[in-house]
Amino acid sequence: MTNSTSGSLLDSMRSASTSTLFEGLQSTLKMREGEIAQLQEEIVRLERQRAAMGEELVSLSSQNQDLLTQVEQVPTLSEKVKNLEQRYNAMLQMYGEKAEEADELKMDLEDIKAMYKQQISDLLSKMT
Repeated sequence: MTNSTSGSLLDSMRSASTSTLFEGLQSTLKMREGEIAQLQEEIVRLERQRAAMGEELVSLSSQNQDLLTQVEQVPTLSEKVKNLEQRYNAMLQMYGEKAEEADELKMDLEDIKAMYKQQISDLLSKMT
C-alpha cells in the first residue's frame, strides 16, 4: 500500500505539476500572443508612417527641384530687371525733358498771345 500510495501520490504530483506547467505555458503563450498582436499593430502603424514619409519625401523633392530651377533663373531675371530699370530711367528722363519742353512751348504761346493782343490793341488805338 505504501508503494501504491506513494505511486498514486507521485502520479498526483506529476499530474499537478504537469497541469501547473501546462497552465503556465498557456499563460505565457497568451502573453506572447498579446505581445505579437501589439507588435503587429506597431508594424502597421510604422508602415503607414513610412508611406506618409515617402509621400512627403516625393513632395519635398519636387518642391526642391522647382526651387533649384527658380534659383537657376535668378541671374537671367536679375539681368532683365537691370535692363528694364535702365530703360525706365532713360524714358523717365526723356519724359522730363519733353514735359519741360511742353512747358516752355506753353509759355512761348502765352507770350505770343500777349504780343498778338498788344498788336491788336495798338492797331485799334491807331485807327481811332
